[in-house]
Amino acid sequence: MKIKKLLPCLLAFAAIPAFADASTAIPKKAGPVSYYGALHTSGGKIIGAKNNKEAMLRGVSLFWSDATGLPYYNKNVIEWTVDNFKIDVFRFAMGITYYNSQGSATEPLDQAYAYATAPTGYMNYIDLMVEAAIENDVYIILDWHSHRADAEQAIAKEFFKTVAAKYAKVPNVIFEIFNEPVNQGWSTIQGYANAVIPGIRASTENLVLVGTPSWSQMTQYGGVSGTNVGYVLHFYAGSHSAGQYGGRATQAKSSGNAVFITEWGTTNADGAGSPQSGSTQEWLTFMDNNNISNCNWSLRQVNSAYNDKSETSAIFDGSTELTTKTLLNNATLSTSGKMVVDYLKKNAQDWTSKLVEGKNTGACAFKAKTAKVTDGIINNAIVAGCSYTSSNEKVAVVSGNDIIINGDGIAIFTGNDGSESVVTISPVPDQTITGFYDLTCSYSGTCSMGRTLNFEGTGTAKQWPLTVDTKTIEGSTYSLTSLNPDIVAVKRATCNNSACSSTMKGKQVTMYEFKSFGTAKIVATAPVVAGYKPMNDTITVTYKKGSNKMTNNFKNTKLAFGESAPKLMPDTTMYHTPVTYTYNGQPTTPYATKQGNALVAGNQNAVLRIVANADETEFYIPFQYAITVVIGDSASAVNLAEYNTSKINSVSANLPIHAAINNNTLDIACKQAGNIEVSILSVNGQKVMNRTVVGDYASFSLNRIPNGSYLIVVKQDARQLTLKWNKTDK
Repeated sequence: MKIKKLLPCLLAFAAIPAFADASTAIPKKAGPVSYYGALHTSGGKIIGAKNNKEAMLRGVSLFWSDATGLPYYNKNVIEWTVDNFKIDVFRFAMGITYYNSQGSATEPLDQAYAYATAPTGYMNYIDLMVEAAIENDVYIILDWHSHRADAEQAIAKEFFKTVAAKYAKVPNVIFEIFNEPVNQGWSTIQGYANAVIPGIRASTENLVLVGTPSWSQMTQYGGVSGTNVGYVLHFYAGSHSAGQYGGRATQAKSSGNAVFITEWGTTNADGAGSPQSGSTQEWLTFMDNNNISNCNWSLRQVNSAYNDKSETSAIFDGSTELTTKTLLNNATLSTSGKMVVDYLKKNAQDWTSKLVEGKNTGACAFKAKTAKVTDGIINNAIVAGCSYTSSNEKVAVVSGNDIIINGDGIAIFTGNDGSESVVTISPVPDQTITGFYDLTCSYSGTCSMGRTLNFEGTGTAKQWPLTVDTKTIEGSTYSLTSLNPDIVAVKRATCNNSACSSTMKGKQVTMYEFKSFGTAKIVATAPVVAGYKPMNDTITVTYKKGSNKMTNNFKNTKLAFGESAPKLMPDTTMYHTPVTYTYNGQPTTPYATKQGNALVAGNQNAVLRIVANADETEFYIPFQYAITVVIGDSASAVNLAEYNTSKINSVSANLPIHAAINNNTLDIACKQAGNIEVSILSVNGQKVMNRTVVGDYASFSLNRIPNGSYLIVVKQDARQLTLKWNKTDK
C-alpha cells in the first residue's frame, strides 16, 4: 500500500533483547505445511517438497508493521484467523524505512516501527509470528515491504541471511525479498535479487519471491539466479482488470516462471474507494483456475487512530483494534472483508483428511478424532484387534481400545496394516480471578496493582481489597487459602473506606489482610467449568516496610545573606523518625546555621547540598533525601568546588528516580513524592502492565509476567527512567 501515516512513537524496538528460537514450536493442528512441506518451484509451478504436488494457498497480508498494523501481529489474532477464515498463509509486511510509493527517500516510518532503525525488536516480532505459523501449521511470508529495496541492499542481505539461518529447518517460511519495485529497471532488480538470495541459499532451499517492476505488475520477470525462485504479481480490482493483467501471470507460468500473488485488494490501488465486486470475482476465478496462491490486503480495521484516511480494503469494519479473540468474535466484516472471507471459507481445505489421503482406507483406519486436552481419554477410539504407533506420544498414545491424551497437538496413528489416522488434541484455557496476580505492598500504602492499602488497621495490619466476585471470570466458585496467614491472611469482609473502589464500597469483598512483613503464598482453587481447566494457581503476596518522607518545607531554597528559612529543616520525618543532616557531605558548615527547624544563612556566597538522613525503623526503610540551598550568588560561591564534589560522590544514590529489579520485583524510589507511572511494554507493542501510584516509593511484583523481553518506563512529572528487562525464569 502507498499511504502516509502519522505515527506516535510507542515502542523502542532496538532496546529489547531477543526471544528464544521459535523453531522449537510444534504444530497444534493439521494444516498445509504438514501436507506440502517446504515450498519449492518446478517450472512454472510452486510445489510441496514433501509430495511434489502443486500448492494452492489462500490467505491474508497483515498491514504495514506500523502503529496501525502492528496490533494484529500477535498470536491470538493469527490463531483466530486460521480457525475462522481458514487461511493457509499470512504475510509479515515489514516496514523498512519509508512508505513512499514512488521509491524515494521521503515519508519516513516512525523510527520505532522501521526495521532500519529498530532491527532487534523486529527479530523478536518475526520469531513470535513464525512460532504462530508453526503452531497453526500455515505458511508465513517474510516480506521486505519496501519500494526501494535496491537502495537498502546491505541491510536486506544481512537480514535475509540471518532469518534464513535461524529458520533453516522451518518449512513454514517463505522469503519475499522485494515488495514493490517502482521505477527500477529489471536489471537493477535482478542485481539486487542475485546479491540477496545467496545468503538465503547458504542455509535453506525454501521458496524465495521477487517483486517485479511497476509495483509488482509483472512487466518483466525471470532470469534471477538460483533455485526455487518465484515472481510476484500484485493487483487491486478497482485499478487492474484480470483481463489486462492476468495474462502476465499465465505467460510467466507457461514460460517456466512460478508466480505468487502476495498482495491483492478489492479496491483501488491506494486502498481506498468502493470495493469492486465484479472485477474482484473475475480475479478470484482467475487465481483458482490457474492455481495461483494469493494473500489479500489486509488484516486490519477500516479506520485507525493514526491515520485519518479510511482503508476500505481492510477486512474489518469500524475503528477498534481487534487484538483479542473476544473482540474478533464480535467484529463486523467490511464490505471488502465479506468478499474476502467468503472466498477463503468457500475454498477451505480439510487438511486433516488430506494429511492421510490414500492411507486411510485399511482395516485399521479410523475416522479422525478431536478432543480437548482436559478430556484425558477418548474411549473406544480404535479398531479392535489392531495395533498402532503414534507419531507424537507427547500428544496421544493407545491403551487397549482407548486413546490416552498426554498433551495438545496432532498425532498420526499408524495401524499394523499401514493405514494412517489423525488425532487432534486442542488446548483448554485457564480460569482467572479478577485481580488475582502477584502483589507487593509497602507500609507506606502503595501497592503494585495501583490501589492503596486500607489504613484503618492498627500497627502493621492493613487490608487490600481483591474483588467483589465469588466466582472466577469463567463462572466457577473459587476458594483462596493463605499458606502463610501470619504474614498475609485472606478474608471476606465489607469494604468501607477510601481504599475501596466505587464498585466495592459497602460491599462484601475478598481481601488480603497484612499481618507482618514478609512474603506469603496464596492458593486459588476452583472446580472445572465448561470449556476451562480446573483452577489451582499460586501467587506470592509481599508486604514490605514503607518509605519515609520529609515535609514539603524541605525543598530547594535561595536565601539572602542572614535570611532565615523557617521550618526548612525539621528534626523528624513526616512519620516521626529522627533526622540528621549533612552539608556538602560534612556534618556542619560555616556558611549556614541550623537554629531549631530553621536554617539561617551566613554572609558569604555559597551553595549547599543538604542531605536528610533517617535510619531504618520498625516500619520504614532507611531514608535519604537531598536539596540545594543557594546563599547569595551561586556563580560566585566560595565553596563551589566542594558542592560539585559532593554532588558527584552521591549522584548514583540520589537520582531523581532510582529503579532496580531483584528477584522479579521492581523497586522504585524517587527523590520527591508525586505520581509514579510505570509502564511495561512487551515486544508486541502492548502494555503488559500500566500502574500509577502516589508517593516516593513503589514496589511491583513481576512474577506473573511471562518470560520474554520488555521495556520498563518509569515516569514522575517530567522525569523518566527506562530499563531493559529480559525475564528468563526456568
